[in-house]
Amino acid sequence: MWLGPHHRFESCAIGNCNHALRNLDLENEHRLPSNPILLRCLVVVVLWIAGERVNAQQTVPKSTNLFVLDEIVVRADETAPLIDTRLIQSRTLLDAADLQLKIAPSLGDTLMWEPGITSSSFGPGSSRPVIRGFSGDRVRMLSDGVGTGDISQTSPDHAVTAESLLSEEIEVLRGPSTLEFGGSAIGGVVNVKSKSIPRRPPAKWYEGLSSLRWESASRERTGVTALTLGNENQAFQFNVLRSISQDYDIPGKARLNPSDPTTNPEGTLPNTWTDRLTASGGASKFWEKGRVGASITRIESEYGVPFHADAHSHIGPGLTQEVNGVSVDLEQLRFNGEFVLHNPIRAIDEFEVRGIWSEYQHAESESASVLDNDFSNTETETKLDLTHARFRGFSGRMGGTWRTIDFGSRGPEVNTPDTITENIAGYVIENLELGPLKLQAGGRFETQIIDVNFANVRQERLTYDSQSLSAGLELQLWDGFEFTANWSRARRPPNSAELFSNGPHLAAGTFDIGAWYRIPFLKPNEGGIDLERSENYEFSVRKTKGRLTGSVTYFNYNFDNYIFVTGIGPGWDFNGLPIFRYIQTRAKFEGAELRLDYDLLPASTNTSLTYHFSADSVRATDLNADTAIPRFPPVRIGNRLEYGHGPWKLGTEVRHSFAQNRLQRNLETPTKSYTMLNADLTHTRKWRNRELSLFLKGNNLLNSDARNHVSVAKDVAPLPGRSVGVGATLSF
Repeated sequence: MWLGPHHRFESCAIGNCNHALRNLDLENEHRLPSNPILLRCLVVVVLWIAGERVNAQQTVPKSTNLFVLDEIVVRADETAPLIDTRLIQSRTLLDAADLQLKIAPSLGDTLMWEPGITSSSFGPGSSRPVIRGFSGDRVRMLSDGVGTGDISQTSPDHAVTAESLLSEEIEVLRGPSTLEFGGSAIGGVVNVKSKSIPRRPPAKWYEGLSSLRWESASRERTGVTALTLGNENQAFQFNVLRSISQDYDIPGKARLNPSDPTTNPEGTLPNTWTDRLTASGGASKFWEKGRVGASITRIESEYGVPFHADAHSHIGPGLTQEVNGVSVDLEQLRFNGEFVLHNPIRAIDEFEVRGIWSEYQHAESESASVLDNDFSNTETETKLDLTHARFRGFSGRMGGTWRTIDFGSRGPEVNTPDTITENIAGYVIENLELGPLKLQAGGRFETQIIDVNFANVRQERLTYDSQSLSAGLELQLWDGFEFTANWSRARRPPNSAELFSNGPHLAAGTFDIGAWYRIPFLKPNEGGIDLERSENYEFSVRKTKGRLTGSVTYFNYNFDNYIFVTGIGPGWDFNGLPIFRYIQTRAKFEGAELRLDYDLLPASTNTSLTYHFSADSVRATDLNADTAIPRFPPVRIGNRLEYGHGPWKLGTEVRHSFAQNRLQRNLETPTKSYTMLNADLTHTRKWRNRELSLFLKGNNLLNSDARNHVSVAKDVAPLPGRSVGVGATLSF
């Protein structure tokens, strides 16, 4: 493969494998022994024990205990979070009351204005959370404590299949102490606690909810029904969601500086429609010291992708394709299981096993005249956790994970070969309490094996072994004040997209080349890629008592081998698509998060007036090139005044995102600041065993032209304009 300035690729896709392999310098393969069977046997034994325990004991389970320090709690909830990490770390929790107003079609948009969290803003069908400037494979997405089984980490147009509209709560963990969840959780963990598996007996033989929502900017219509049947020994769960929306309204024109001004949409952003159906059912058995449960979920989702490169010849030399819109047709069948024992023996407080099996596929269509690009992903994951009893001041948690991913792709414009990835990991975390001081240390070892199949012409195996460490402390300064400090040394193995991409990436309008390939005459020209290595610090001060509460957190991530995709430079393109390449560099992410809550009125049983303030900032630098890492978030501030009186609650908020002028040199455009004014009104009425909650909300009431700098599509896809939403939820 010959590359030089102002030269073009004529054919380079991996689909033309014979030609491509002649021009690639393949790395030496590293081998490991065959797949272990120990974890398989353990799962069988655990399920057998579960059956014996179910038959032996039949009473109500006791709740688990949560011990989370340095947490940012959006709203308190009586139930313990599913991820009982017992780590010294930052945590955000959104319960059902929060989600009623903040819920959005995508998980990223739902969490977008939480401190330190924004969204990839790639349309309502596929936007993903971005935490502290980290996205993709540095933010682990979980559903009920294990992976979601989708491929959202590989591209911004791929949706997260954890359904926020069918969740009990959403929890976000971030900071150095997320090592329990692996290298792909360096930025943070987002766990959606679904309604699919009953985790407690129903208060009566039936309970549930029904919800309807409508929103004006996209004409969204959503209906949700959840029903639980059972008694103190067993429960059955049934859920269904149906949601349809149209292309959403925007304040002005869609594109900034379009090549063809006559094709610049105005007033509505094309191809931002969604259509999804989710149905799930589950069952659980309860006894005195535990529970066992399982669920099945079926997801069918179609949505438009709001960005595509202008008409170009990415099919081949001289074959220009007019693009009228890109859509994704997604299907997933997912099985989840949980087994929890409380105090099975004297030395163990809790023993947990969670697992998932997922069959996922989606097709990307550009027009009727072009074949679909098909992607498939079969994934299994088993996670085992054990919390041991306190002994002479020590308490701790240990566990392991076994995960396999079978990824495949077919079509004229796919850019990644078929791969099978196996990840095996174990971790241990120990705490020591010394009066007002708590110390913590942890470690994780991880092995990842990637088998890649180059169109049945050549196979390769890559093996990555990594070890991560963490340490932290929490000090009770005085009554109501806490100080925490965390340090970690984290290692992340690269994923298959970062290694083996070799073709058009139409969601981003680029031609991507993985770091595994060698490109002659272009530095760095060696093939292959090393582990991503980072050393991370986090310091927090939290006030938990009094009329003024809140927390402030400073974080610092230093990478030796940060993996990211960057443009080769002007004049390098493949049939009209600029060439981007995955490389490694020294990088630094530094920032802060602030949240304050002040009760303006004395404590009252009927009336409250509270002011909420939040702010976040991150600065990401490519130390080798002395320039910015692309698409890191600008400084943001939020103000909210909330008045409550009896069953009524009124809120108004002003959110401001500052301009982003610190850019990756020659490869990014600046983003202007914007301000959003929002308001909401809720009314809750209770009678007998029922509760009716009504809401009215307005978003972006100033109709601001808002563009999220984090998004790869921000120059062609602004955020929605003025919108009014109404909804009702009946709980029974």
